[in-house]
Amino acid sequence: MQSTTRLKGNLMIIAATIIWGAGMSAQSAGMGYVSPLTFNAARFFIGGTMALFPALYFLRQQKVQPQDNSVPRAISSKTIFAGLICGLVLCLAINLQQFGIVFTTVANASFITSLYVIMVPIVCLVVFKQKAPIFVWMGVLVAIAGMYFLSFSDGININIGDILIFLCAMAFTAQILVISHFSPKHNVLALACVQFYTVFAVSLILAFIFETPSMADLVAAAPYVLYTGVLSSGVAYILQMKAQKTTEPMVAAVLFSFESVVATVTGWFVLNQVLTPAQMLGCALIFVAILVAQIPAKTKNIQKELAR
Repeated sequence: MQSTTRLKGNLMIIAATIIWGAGMSAQSAGMGYVSPLTFNAARFFIGGTMALFPALYFLRQQKVQPQDNSVPRAISSKTIFAGLICGLVLCLAINLQQFGIVFTTVANASFITSLYVIMVPIVCLVVFKQKAPIFVWMGVLVAIAGMYFLSFSDGININIGDILIFLCAMAFTAQILVISHFSPKHNVLALACVQFYTVFAVSLILAFIFETPSMADLVAAAPYVLYTGVLSSGVAYILQMKAQKTTEPMVAAVLFSFESVVATVTGWFVLNQVLTPAQMLGCALIFVAILVAQIPAKTKNIQKELAR
């Protein structure tokens, strides 16, 4: 039963990475029509609205607090607080990514963002004193090698966009950890709803301060806003929250590296960017990393530590 639950969680994470990987091209294309903060405000308003109605339904169904007091009601002060924390961390990460995409390539952005593959185990080791299973570390190293071949096989050229994306990777490391902490304790749809509306509200306020939001620009960018709003935000982040109820953050980080593969393959089909032999090798290495990270080990469950 436990292995089945674990497999379901891992499959949900892989599904989320497929959506995010394909969405990287949509995020990049959307910058030709609308500014980054405005783009993110629009997409997370859509994502929050998608999560709102199911959350309200569960609120109506859940009339009383569960007897074991394990999960609060669909909407509670604790859930709102947790959603605000998750939303602020995600807002920082996603806006750093969106600004970075303006100045760098999709391939570079997908690789550097995925550096949380190594950051998450390091943070867990340093902060939570938790040693990762040897197979997770092996998966991390293979994934890093795969992402290098996938994105930087023709050389490394660092610019301001790459620096912003690196800061984004650090923020996504924190996001994975706070989701691992809060998602087991709260209704996922309610938590996602508060998180999305937090990103929307903060991004919108900043957009009116630093940008000039235009409805005409949003209409022009509608296909990209809708994809990232409905799928990248409304579906993928909910899958992440649901999955990280049972998937340890270190394993989740390795699984998230699959986003680089999808981003590159999407660029191949959508943008006619043919994969080089080195990039094909990178894709194969990341597949191997994902499989290696799934090998079970008899270690203390990090999820329990984060849930404290």
